[in-house]
Amino acid sequence: MLLAQLTDTHVIGPSNDEVLFVDNNGRLAEAVASLNSERPAPDVVVATGDLTNWGRPDEYRELAELLGELSLPLLVLPGNHDHRQRLRATFPQTPWADAEHASWAVTIDDVRIIGLDSTVPGQAGAEFDQVREQWLTTELDRSEGPMVLALHHPPFVTGIGWMDNAGFVGLDRLGAVLHQSALDGRPVTRIICGHLHRPVSSAIAGVPAQVGLSTVQHVALDLDPTAGVTLINDPVGYLLHRFTGDAWVTHTRYIATGEAPYVPTWASNPQAKKPDG
Repeated sequence: MLLAQLTDTHVIGPSNDEVLFVDNNGRLAEAVASLNSERPAPDVVVATGDLTNWGRPDEYRELAELLGELSLPLLVLPGNHDHRQRLRATFPQTPWADAEHASWAVTIDDVRIIGLDSTVPGQAGAEFDQVREQWLTTELDRSEGPMVLALHHPPFVTGIGWMDNAGFVGLDRLGAVLHQSALDGRPVTRIICGHLHRPVSSAIAGVPAQVGLSTVQHVALDLDPTAGVTLINDPVGYLLHRFTGDAWVTHTRYIATGEAPYVPTWASNPQAKKPDG
């Protein structure tokens, strides 16, 4: 299975008058075009939150139009910049949980994909409370085969202080649920998330966790705990998570770099000397 991950697209509406550093909507359009041209085609695109900039109605209209060009199956999750009810209404084809939180679970090619809403309305940080614990435990218990968990907030401390300060209430609770599920023979094999606007890897309860890169500006890498808010216009794109039946392999697709693939001389000319490595 090939799972594509979009995240942190921060779509704006036509009435937006903020000073933006990049063309948020244009970047998403480029990502959609790139996704449509992927070969082999991804089996599903999972968008892990902060899909709009402020959760406004006009932003969701723009988001629906932009993602409407996608020729692939799509699943969406809210981020802290999103509005749960408006996201649900915009994407009614998503199999939303019958709950206040905007979570869902589906099976694609024998892989169970569980989308966990980690957001708290009106707050930047994450929460995994008793209600979501019960829901996730039920979904894990009924699942068979490989499982991947998607959420917006990274379930680990990144070392980028101003981002970590928002917090993740219930992180130990989430780790305990994942640990118990593994002991019960139903391990989650990969976690995908967003929020940080840059690719970062870690783990929780022994489960590898991967943060996707945003299609807009990135959080600058500064591990000084006293550092303030800084952004950087690094190359953008999306992730491709390839599952081969026994392992996940994650690739980064950069877009809008202006660079096209080329064939080196040593590969196109059999007489050319191939460099070591």
